[in-house]
Amino acid sequence: MKQILWSLSFFLLAFYPLLAQSTTKEGVTLPKTNEPKENPAVSGDEKSDKERWRFLFYAGAGKAEIQTNPNIPFAHRDPNTGLAINPGIGKRTGLTNAGTTNFPSEGSGTNQGSVFTLANDKWLFAYGYTSIDLKMSPANQGTVPLRSFDSSSEHVVRNIRVDYTQKITDVFSTVFSVRQFLRTGNYQWDNVLENTNTTNHYVAFPKIQVNDNMRINIFALGFKFTYFKNWEIEPYFQYRDARFYANVFSTVGIAQRSDNLLLPSDPTAIGNAWAYQGLGSAYALPLYNSINKEFGNVGLRLQYNPYKFLFLRTDVRRNPVLAAWEVRGSVTVFFNKYFGITAGGVYAEAEINPLSLHGWEIGPTFTYLF
Repeated sequence: MKQILWSLSFFLLAFYPLLAQSTTKEGVTLPKTNEPKENPAVSGDEKSDKERWRFLFYAGAGKAEIQTNPNIPFAHRDPNTGLAINPGIGKRTGLTNAGTTNFPSEGSGTNQGSVFTLANDKWLFAYGYTSIDLKMSPANQGTVPLRSFDSSSEHVVRNIRVDYTQKITDVFSTVFSVRQFLRTGNYQWDNVLENTNTTNHYVAFPKIQVNDNMRINIFALGFKFTYFKNWEIEPYFQYRDARFYANVFSTVGIAQRSDNLLLPSDPTAIGNAWAYQGLGSAYALPLYNSINKEFGNVGLRLQYNPYKFLFLRTDVRRNPVLAAWEVRGSVTVFFNKYFGITAGGVYAEAEINPLSLHGWEIGPTFTYLF
């Protein structure tokens, strides 16, 4: 099945501005008049906060909601010959008009994530990890044709990021960014009843299992402007090299015609199939699906910090090739120079595969300047 690039790894994007900000300095004791003054240019204690390294750790939890429509091929057993017919051949020859089934699904669940970041005014190194558990159900597309299943999925998302910022003038810098996004997912549908992608057939399976993984290499060039007080404005161009893989495991079910008012011809057989009885008229075929895509994006990041303890950040990205939007935002409030809290949200439309996502996350933040 196909899944989207998605995780709530937006906190990697959210934390970069925090790393470049100053914290409240300790009191400074003035030298005595009869003592030689230390040259501040060579004193490590006199470095600006932006020149020093900042460590940041975030851990939080939240909720996510998705919509997707995966498509699973299956073979149909000819009742006259008892032979299993390949769905592609069967549809072309007219032997059967049943061949694939789809799972228009929507789901919600919980996610837990953490981010480690180390940065100064030139470099940013970040690693993020997110674990997501979802409970899914049929999407709201009416009651006829009938659709039913119980579904769950688990995902692990990892993000690695390296940024380099080159100052050009006091108000203009260039930002070079390299990232790698990795996601693995496991899915299970139980007690499936779905209409086929052609008319007059239902298919029922007691269980269908799928796993997938995605790897995206991202290269970006941004132009950061700090002309306006308390604002950082960064338009950027991004190139993505995406690889998506999905595996469907073979399983046995039944196919039912729906000649009687769009209902399955034998509803009892559906219940028997869910109990692993009377199977064999349909087979979910083993499937290895590979998608490779390369495309460019344009985006805009905005950061606003009217106070030293408050940071607001948004990131809006447009994929013109796939006509997809992605919007991320976060707010961080520091209670002192070490501890704070961060909350953020994400809205992402389908890109690599047909899935849309929106969600939020909140958690404590620890930072230290050295």
